[in-house]
Amino acid sequence: MEIYIVENKTEFSEDQVKRLQALGKLYWLEGLKDIESGICLNSNEEKILVLNPDIIGWQFSNNAIDNMPNLKAICLKSTSYSYVDLEYCGKKGIIVTNVPKYSTDSVAEYACFLMMALARKLPIQLKSNFKEEFSSKNLEKQIKDKKVGIIGLGTIGTRLAEVLTGIGMNVSYWSRNSRDNRFQYEELEELFKTADFIFPTFLINDETKKIISDDLINKMKESASIVSMVGTDCLNKELVLNKVKNNELYGFAYESSTENMNSFEGNIMITPQYAWYTKEALDNCIEIWVQSVEGAATGNVVNRVTNN
Repeated sequence: MEIYIVENKTEFSEDQVKRLQALGKLYWLEGLKDIESGICLNSNEEKILVLNPDIIGWQFSNNAIDNMPNLKAICLKSTSYSYVDLEYCGKKGIIVTNVPKYSTDSVAEYACFLMMALARKLPIQLKSNFKEEFSSKNLEKQIKDKKVGIIGLGTIGTRLAEVLTGIGMNVSYWSRNSRDNRFQYEELEELFKTADFIFPTFLINDETKKIISDDLINKMKESASIVSMVGTDCLNKELVLNKVKNNELYGFAYESSTENMNSFEGNIMITPQYAWYTKEALDNCIEIWVQSVEGAATGNVVNRVTNN
């Protein structure tokens, strides 16, 4: 077994390197150019490609696959796998794995941070350079006993519900498929009419983009806020921004790599995409990644993704 690793060796612990060495001969690659140059062509040994998409710019061609004869598996260091042709891999009998759920706690905690920032009007304080002024503009709210509406009860939504329940909030949710008796299920219209904080936590695709309609947003209380952990493609961003600006909503928080909250009026909290970026999540990612390689090498495959 040959294992080709597109990642810095220093990202792995000594124990993890030893575990990988126990599976076969390791080759540490700087990028796909090493594969495209034909480094693998002279060997008919079974191969596993261990791939960090950040290093290759999130692009992976089928030519790279063809340059690795007898490729058994591609183990990705990401939850997303859209940059790999799963159909092509399936036809060639190549296993593809990803790294799921490595940052669940980190993202749920960050969602709580964004909620607290809105509740305590941190954006307003920042914009005023923390000028002390006891006025309606700066009047904050406590979160105890407030109602939360979580839209999508997947892994992150469930963990968020647990955390918010633990700090004394009343959690309700809507989900297309998932149910959890620990929390109150409600229809979307009721959630948007009554919740103090709405958290979209569902997977974004062409279908789910239609879940949060303008009509639902317009049903929200003036004292309510939206904290989106899935970006802004799931709703009418301009509508929400304008409602906050005109004091028709209390606040709006989300992550963006390109926007700055100083560009918007009102209680708008925008941060870089740091929710997942904790030491614990990164360590967890590497460990799950190594487990995926071990599973692919031994036939006990874990974290497999398919084109279904």
